[in-house]
Amino acid sequence: MADKSADKEELIIKTAMQLFALKGSSSTSMQEIASACGMSKGSLYLVFKSKEELERSLYIYCFRMIRDPLLREEQEERRTPQEKLRNQVEILLTHVYELREFLQRQVQEIAGRGIADVPEWLRKSNVDVLIWFQNKLEQVYGPEVLPYTGDLCLVAHGMISSYIRVIFQQDTPVSIARMADYVVDLMDIIVAGLLGGQLTPLISPAIVAGWMEEREGNTRRNPLQMIKEMKNTLGQADTMDAQEKNNLQESLTILESELLVPHPRRAIIQGMLSNLQAAPQLAGEVEELSALALPYLNHSCSFH
Repeated sequence: MADKSADKEELIIKTAMQLFALKGSSSTSMQEIASACGMSKGSLYLVFKSKEELERSLYIYCFRMIRDPLLREEQEERRTPQEKLRNQVEILLTHVYELREFLQRQVQEIAGRGIADVPEWLRKSNVDVLIWFQNKLEQVYGPEVLPYTGDLCLVAHGMISSYIRVIFQQDTPVSIARMADYVVDLMDIIVAGLLGGQLTPLISPAIVAGWMEEREGNTRRNPLQMIKEMKNTLGQADTMDAQEKNNLQESLTILESELLVPHPRRAIIQGMLSNLQAAPQLAGEVEELSALALPYLNHSCSFH
């Protein structure tokens, strides 16, 4: 019984995908989908309670088509991280090419409606992709590349998006396998240039941390926001000794500056947190700030 239900659900999703690719989701009715599936509209609504639910299931179906082979590649023990990355780029491009008619139509519709109409769950999935990308960078290039996560994420996204537009053209002479090689070669060159030039990241680690905190269910604040609130708390503490207040304010300012540099120093972060822990008025805030600063301690550098 469960198998029949799953088969019916997959039939509806695949049929809807074909119709959406042809006409767009906004121009396709549930009645048209039901008729194309050879069922009544009522039977369709027994499987999907609304068109929005069907669209969400369709996106998840496409997402899993791409995600599952990517995960299988990740488990390959005989390949290096670099080889896995190259193969994963090819897998991504290949599946996007297979879904090109549907994806092109959906991109056009989203662009027409505006970003405000993009489903919230779809926007939040970008955070999971960012976390995966950061882990992949560390595996391939080492921890020294992590301060450049934000910039490299934007660069990689731009490259992949641009090459996807190329493969959407039916007469493109470039093979997907060659394109995957080229994308990874370009990433190698860009990473080498960033590390060799010791450039300051345009998208700082603090900004990336803020992006990651947007993950569903994560209500933690950004450490920079927390520091600002603690400064305000100290400013309103009329009963505190003036010298003690100045020392705590200075510790917060130093910590704030350190979190904004490309390679935050572990000793500085730990030292300023230790200074703040001496103030009983900030006990709860310091505990939360220490938790928020943990990613910076994990990826900080001991030199400078």
